[in-house]
Amino acid sequence: MNLRRAACVWGSCALLWFACRLFAQPEQWLQYHTCDEAPAYQWIVLLTNQPPNLALPQLQGKPVFARWKTPMDKAGFRWICLDRTTKRGIPNKLFIDSNGNGRLDDDPAVSGDVSAYAAIFDPARVVFQTEDGPVTYHVIVRYYQYDRVYISSACWYEGDVDFGGKKYRVRLVDSNVNGAFDDIGWDTADTDRLILSPDKATETDQRIDRYLGRLVEVDGQLFRIEVARDGAFVKVEKARDIKFGTVTVPETISEFTAAGPTGHFTRNPSNGSFTLPAGTYQILSWTIERKDNKGATWQLVGDDFGANGRFALGVDQSVRFDIGEPVLSILEVTEAKSAKDPISVGLKLQGRLGESVTVLRNKQRPQPPKLVLASVDGTYRKVSSFQFG
Repeated sequence: MNLRRAACVWGSCALLWFACRLFAQPEQWLQYHTCDEAPAYQWIVLLTNQPPNLALPQLQGKPVFARWKTPMDKAGFRWICLDRTTKRGIPNKLFIDSNGNGRLDDDPAVSGDVSAYAAIFDPARVVFQTEDGPVTYHVIVRYYQYDRVYISSACWYEGDVDFGGKKYRVRLVDSNVNGAFDDIGWDTADTDRLILSPDKATETDQRIDRYLGRLVEVDGQLFRIEVARDGAFVKVEKARDIKFGTVTVPETISEFTAAGPTGHFTRNPSNGSFTLPAGTYQILSWTIERKDNKGATWQLVGDDFGANGRFALGVDQSVRFDIGEPVLSILEVTEAKSAKDPISVGLKLQGRLGESVTVLRNKQRPQPPKLVLASVDGTYRKVSSFQFG
């Protein structure tokens, strides 16, 4: 075979392989939806001074400004201004750089529902310029007393997606509210979400709510998933050649959940052991479950690990976590600064990695414990509840 023919054969094979790859991962398109109830939000910091050289509309009160950070804009952010038409009170007018030209004097004012303590503005439409053309995104801005401002996503993408021959309804949620739908990482605060439900499913408990990763587990099978940055489509293919590691926990642990760039997984350990795809993770929760002699199901649930829950799992390697029982009961007492101030008493349960622990009975909180305060001579006695902490 001469070199030219060999090159043609190799080129044909490469083209066939590439075509097969495209066929294996077609773009499955989703539809854009908006809402008044925000599925996710983030807190934004207000600027102390008016930005210089920012073209502004006619303002009436003492405006406050902020930058909404988004990778969908070439500048990395969009300007926000909150103004009020009254001398005092909550801002009642919102301006946001909807077209991304770096100015606010050509943007319409956004109205909202204003009370004495808060202003919740109507969903505002912004447009991002991408390589594929303009992309629409809706946000909701909320202002609360003492300059607390939150920005929420008021949109999502949704549609039917094929996973190995079975259709699931897929919803993409921009959980970190930065305008993009493809964010993944070990920190769930900066990771978007993927909600799946079987075709025609109506029950909420049939939904699979997962933080986005490179892999997603559906019906016990692993799939590679790729999400378009603007959320318009996903690509899915059956995962192959996945490497695993082993996690070991006490045998009392009935459920363990972790998430990271690789994916979000829930496991029910067998004899205190289970496998996960190799990668970096954050422990989200563990559960211990038992029944009492009356048939009620009791659970201890540990979550909110912080940095203590991060771990790396190598290929064919093993990590162990000493989690679960015993848990620590911590009574916190804050002494009064003066005779007029009350004494604050709090009770919390804490796990061995510093995580918070919650007690549940039939998936609901049981009656809270009581606190009895009494004087030594018995002249004072008061019983209080830890219902609120």
